[in-house]
Amino acid sequence: MKWTYDSAVDALTIQFLPGRRSARTEALKPGLLCDYDKRGHPISIEVLDASTHFPVRQLRNLPLPETMVPLAEASKRIGLDPSTLRQQIRNKRLRATKHHREWWVTPTDLQEYQDSRAPQGRRSDRKVSNTRVASPRVVSSMPPSALPNAPTRGRANFKRQRLIK
Repeated sequence: MKWTYDSAVDALTIQFLPGRRSARTEALKPGLLCDYDKRGHPISIEVLDASTHFPVRQLRNLPLPETMVPLAEASKRIGLDPSTLRQQIRNKRLRATKHHREWWVTPTDLQEYQDSRAPQGRRSDRKVSNTRVASPRVVSSMPPSALPNAPTRGRANFKRQRLIK
């Protein structure tokens, strides 16, 4: 069980099963929200206006929740489309939390996802150098007219005949 208190919004969160995804959120009472997983098990309870229900001294001793960013902001930070990140959340490659209709991601989870991504583009095994190397050309000692299947077309043929004579 994990307890966190966010004094900026005066909310207390009690997580029974950390790491599980919320399938739905139900308001039990005004200011009391319960998140359920897809099997219907409660995974967390959020108490809004927590300072009215609990002593403020005790709440301030609880750890702060990690700062979370909305998916739109996360996509700007790493340069990917939000739909790509939503797909990665569905594929369980990116950890995120859904509050009402919006996905939220912690910066550490976003960094872990970015580090786990494969590099994009084609790998180059060639050694890059600054000098240009001329491509090898096949040079024949025979005149072009003696080569088998030598092309005999218009102007090129005329120039070739002048060079041979």
